[in-house]
Amino acid sequence: MKILVAIDVHETRTKPAARAAIRFAQDVVQKTSGSFSIALVGNRINEAVAAVNGFGAEAIYLLDDPQLAGHLAQPTTTALVHLQRQHNFNLLVAPDSTTARDYLPRLAGVLSAGMCRGVCEAVTRPEGLCYKRNVFSGMVTRWERITSPLQIVSVEATAVGEPRKGTDAEAIPLKLNLPSDARTTFIETRRAHSQRPDLAVAECVVGAGRGIKSAEAMSKVEELTDKLGAALGATRAVVDAGWMPNEYQIGQTGKSIAPKLYLAIGISGAVQHVAGIRAARTIVAVNKDAEAPLLRVADIAVIGDLGKIVPRMLELL
Repeated sequence: MKILVAIDVHETRTKPAARAAIRFAQDVVQKTSGSFSIALVGNRINEAVAAVNGFGAEAIYLLDDPQLAGHLAQPTTTALVHLQRQHNFNLLVAPDSTTARDYLPRLAGVLSAGMCRGVCEAVTRPEGLCYKRNVFSGMVTRWERITSPLQIVSVEATAVGEPRKGTDAEAIPLKLNLPSDARTTFIETRRAHSQRPDLAVAECVVGAGRGIKSAEAMSKVEELTDKLGAALGATRAVVDAGWMPNEYQIGQTGKSIAPKLYLAIGISGAVQHVAGIRAARTIVAVNKDAEAPLLRVADIAVIGDLGKIVPRMLELL
């Protein structure tokens, strides 16, 4: 089986989720005696080669073009279609990122390929590869099979481990000359700048929920976060209230995380939020409501007034 791992490059860097996609490809190669290559997609991407090299890929294809700077679906699809028609891969793998969610369905349509999103494992069966994915906010697991000649999957970032070390690969630039798409224009990227760890890969995360009551109370949560050297996250209710930007949202419609410690402050535990933290190793829930749903999945529960508990935590730290 020939596998292609498609990885977006943002401002010369790859995202941590790319490593999960590489590890998934390595696992499939082990099970099918195949090989995998990597495609870096973006503009001015040479610096990103080092981040994906040394994992046993056969080649690293550089899909580098000004039209790919904004990661719009149409030019990204055109670039990957060009590569696919040159090399005829059997399986295309990408991280389950917001960017991939935009272009993968279009790519599947153009190439008449079956697609499975948010995969966390693959197994070989007599009828072919079968993919495991979580559905219904992580409450149900099901196995799916793709019957088309080309299969497309996106990999859940927290589902697999780190990629194994392997041989280096040659970086191969491809000439694309992508046409401009008059229907869609990339304008700008706006990012929240923070000195805290990246929420997606942090080993310790502090999450804030509606129970903190106000935007002013966030200052104590942020102080606790910094004392722990942790990343800061939030529930959808906090984001919708405007207390935190949406890039901090954890859950089914936000980011899935897998920290060693997740400290949930004032979070009731809706199933959509729990879906994003199910890979956390230890969950500590701080809530005044002893019947809050999150306490059913938490490893440690602290019941009481947040206005007293959080300051006491700060004193002890």
